[in-house]
Amino acid sequence: AVSAVWSSGDPTIAPSGATFLTGARWRSWRNAVAVAVLKGSQLRIFQLRADGSVRSTFVPFATGVRLRAPVQGPDGNLYVTTDNRPGGDVIIRLTPN
Repeated sequence: AVSAVWSSGDPTIAPSGATFLTGARWRSWRNAVAVAVLKGSQLRIFQLRADGSVRSTFVPFATGVRLRAPVQGPDGNLYVTTDNRPGGDVIIRLTPN
């Protein structure tokens, strides 16, 4: 077996969905993996380095926001659904700089 290069920790941050970021518009995040997090109100960005290590960056959101699923749209932007019951679910659009 091969050891994991990243773990969500103990207790877990509850990753809930992921997608690859593609296209030149994402610059340094191009080909990174965006992971939605239910706990901690954040989107994690993981970049695999040539030496096999993983660089992790996080994008914070307002406290209490539970991110459910990130999807890259045909326009190249990233859309993230939330799980803010009851009745507070939204779709958040993130655009590269």
